[in-house]
Amino acid sequence: PVSLVNCTARENEGGGLVQTAPGERLAVDGLNSVGNGKRDAWGSGSAENTDPAGSGAADAPPPDRADGPLGALNALIGLENVKQQVRTLVNLTQLAQRREQLGMPAPPMSRHLIFAGPPGTGKTTVARLYGAILAELGSLRSGHLVEVSRADLVAQVVGGTAIKTSETFQRALGGVLFIDEAYTLTADSGNGGADFGREAVDTLLKLMEDHRDDVVVVAAGYSREMESFLSSNPGLASRFSRTVEFENYSVDDLVAIMESMCTQHQYELGEGTAQALAAHFGAMDRDAGFGNGRAARGVFEEMVDRQAIRLSAQAQVSENDLRLLLPEDVSATAAASAAETAAPADDPLTRLGDMIGLAEVKREVADLVNLITTARYRAAAGLPVPTLSNHLVFTGPPGTGKTTVARLYGEVLTQLGVLERGQLIEAARADLVGRYIGHTAQLTREVFEKARGGVLFIDEAYTLTPRGGGADFGQEAVDTLLKLMEDHRDEVVVIVAGYTDEMERFLASNPGLSSRFPRRIAFADYSSEELVTIVRAQAAAMGYECGPGTGPLLKEHFDAVPRDRSFGNARLARQVVESMVTRQAGRISSLAAPTLDDLRILLPADVTAAAPKAAQQ
Repeated sequence: PVSLVNCTARENEGGGLVQTAPGERLAVDGLNSVGNGKRDAWGSGSAENTDPAGSGAADAPPPDRADGPLGALNALIGLENVKQQVRTLVNLTQLAQRREQLGMPAPPMSRHLIFAGPPGTGKTTVARLYGAILAELGSLRSGHLVEVSRADLVAQVVGGTAIKTSETFQRALGGVLFIDEAYTLTADSGNGGADFGREAVDTLLKLMEDHRDDVVVVAAGYSREMESFLSSNPGLASRFSRTVEFENYSVDDLVAIMESMCTQHQYELGEGTAQALAAHFGAMDRDAGFGNGRAARGVFEEMVDRQAIRLSAQAQVSENDLRLLLPEDVSATAAASAAETAAPADDPLTRLGDMIGLAEVKREVADLVNLITTARYRAAAGLPVPTLSNHLVFTGPPGTGKTTVARLYGEVLTQLGVLERGQLIEAARADLVGRYIGHTAQLTREVFEKARGGVLFIDEAYTLTPRGGGADFGQEAVDTLLKLMEDHRDEVVVIVAGYTDEMERFLASNPGLSSRFPRRIAFADYSSEELVTIVRAQAAAMGYECGPGTGPLLKEHFDAVPRDRSFGNARLARQVVESMVTRQAGRISSLAAPTLDDLRILLPADVTAAAPKAAQQ
């Protein structure tokens, strides 16, 4: 109980004495409350000009005001899922308070949280704001944040851990105890010896029970490790019933963070710098080591260093020069990539349409784009959206443009907002299958992680399920892949490719494959006419021109090549071009002063020598 005797409260904007939570703990005697902006609120409200305890919370400023902690949370870049979950918790807290004021039992609600996700995504900042929000609502006394890690809780002597954990917990009373990398407390379980981390967990659970209304505990760490942490002790799972997932920042979020840092430090992004930053962040791997906001800060510091080196070579440096960060301050590669992006570029669907042949493939991709676009319109109109799988099977012979189409498909899905980055990651059996038990799952996860936000293209996928089966690690790669596709269904598009018959066998080898890959696109051999066109295009790209009479000879050659499994399609066309160029070089080497046309034009004589050679390769 708390006694307030012979006190004066005057000239406050709110009430002189406000008891935020109903209860009998406060005893008041001889209170002199004068000149205050609002009525006092304590006890049962029986004293003159006094409201019941708890009603004063309604007089508090709204928690979502712009200058309040909830307003600060809403102003954070990205984190939409996190903001929604915190708003839900705020609404539940306000509801519980209102029920208590009306004498109704409060709904069961645990305020303790798991913050799961990669580093640098604002977990500590959100925890600090969460405490401030609960303090404004009267649910915590102060809402201050105490940030700790394993080293602050675990001692190296028997009994020392309980003392250390209790002392740390006492500092957090009335606020939030934030335990970063909490999974390290159970990392030494099962290794034998003294498990001091386990002692910290047991002490923590006891303290959380004893002070359930006076502290909020937030445990944070990587998603997978935090799942293991919760499953290590039934008491943890019951105390931490709510998990808030923090995702990697998108490229746009990271650029916005950079712009905020520039404003804070009085810098400005010059023309094209935002695009260079987008290209730079887009090229970064989103693996477990990706630092998100920390990575952005590192990039900002590197840009400032490069700007300083750049300006040191100038004789006169203006104030504007000192403020401006240019694309080359990001990196030379990012600046070049941004310049390419800024230049007018054909739409990926246009580039697909410009590809030689592949009429059926183009129709299939156009149908997919129409389905996705229509689904977005239906969702915007509030109509049910059909379930669409963006994963594809590409069947057909080699050299028919499957990899190129996969890359363009990723770009199309990025334009439509289905994928975040649209990068293409190519993989084969050797990239996914390891040499010992457990190695395959690790390799497959690493490759899949690189493809998040884009397209994973697995060529000759049927080699993962060879005939005969047996103890083959390829099946482990398939099982791991299916699990990852389910866990990240909206983050990655997987395309498996190979010969038609072999891909049918691959899909039939596992029911999960046929359900994940319901759509197949067949790539046919190029016709002889299409191969002649490809030869002309490849020669032009190399600065050559196929002269008169070369076309019929090329067609005659391609007609004569059997369309069996060894037929190379566009690869065969490239071999023919290279052989023609070689033959031309030998032909003009005897000329004393070859003209520009001699150097540029490929003649029928170059075809007749090149075609048999290419056919043998």
